[in-house]
Amino acid sequence: MKFNDLKRKAFFWIERLQISRSERVSISVLLVLLAVLFTVNFFLTKTFNYSQEKYDTLIAEFEKRSAQLQQEQKELDQKYNPQPTVSETPTSEEVEQTKTEMEKEPEHDEPASLKIINLNTATSAELQTLNGIGEAYAGRIIEYREANGGFDSIEELLNVKGIGEKRLENIRPYIKLID
Repeated sequence: MKFNDLKRKAFFWIERLQISRSERVSISVLLVLLAVLFTVNFFLTKTFNYSQEKYDTLIAEFEKRSAQLQQEQKELDQKYNPQPTVSETPTSEEVEQTKTEMEKEPEHDEPASLKIINLNTATSAELQTLNGIGEAYAGRIIEYREANGGFDSIEELLNVKGIGEKRLENIRPYIKLID
């Protein structure tokens, strides 16, 4: 293909776009300008002007401020989330002493809820120390005990109005039967 044929085809397509001669000139000038700017931009090398001293100064300032922020964060953590202090580990003598204290029978000055209560002889006040047993339940237990001559088994507590399986299981470790 010759240059004139290429030119003719280009003009043919431009004619089909139906743009005026002044519009064609404007578009051509813009395309040439764009090509020149792109070429100049491509061949220009970009240089970065910085000094190592300024860079080192900025890094030092950054590290200083970071350390300040970390210190402030630690202070806030200590203020609002204090770490529990861990005491020394107990010696074997202390461990043995604690074990023997735990194995002892409850003494009279301990709370009554830790004592085992005899259902057949307990008073209303003693029954009320059981978890879930109030004044009304204690009265019902005593009434049942008096009406039936005492309890023969712990499960017999289920016959008392208001005491169900769940309540019985809660108090079972703290009660016993002795005639």
